[in-house]
Amino acid sequence: MKKSLSKKILNVGCGNDTYGTHFIDLYPTRKEVIKCDVDKERIPFSKSYFDEVYCKNIFEHLRKPGYLIEESYRVLKKGGKLIIITDNALYWVWSVGKTHHGGYRWGEKTKDRHYSLFTIEHLVNHLSAVGFHIDNIKFIEDENDNILIKLINNLIRLTPFWRSSYKRILIEGTK
Repeated sequence: MKKSLSKKILNVGCGNDTYGTHFIDLYPTRKEVIKCDVDKERIPFSKSYFDEVYCKNIFEHLRKPGYLIEESYRVLKKGGKLIIITDNALYWVWSVGKTHHGGYRWGEKTKDRHYSLFTIEHLVNHLSAVGFHIDNIKFIEDENDNILIKLINNLIRLTPFWRSSYKRILIEGTK
């Protein structure tokens, strides 16, 4: 995604991602990133400051995701957009693999850092409860998946279980 110079875009949980004009993360990786624990702290900007709040692959790691949505609503201008990309709770690999129940990475013994997994309905409930109008919802596949996973996903998409063939969900809401 390209940066927009005219819009103020907050990237929450940015890691090394450079999309946006402002950045916050619990573990800042560069000097322009402000340290902020969005599970506990207010987003360090004033009310109605941003045109967009962008959250990629952070929502499932929060203990209080509703708090982040409320804070996003606060810092967004009227007509501002919240974009969340998160793990799809229905994705078959999460159930078959060890990634979301005891082993964060294949073969590793590190602790799983997920607190929640979401379906489309869960995300709609979260955003609607705060007052967002839902503009767009879609499933996203991971272009980095290996050829076997891609093949299995394509076969699943031919069945009534097609929703379980996508790794992530994208939802966009407007204030």
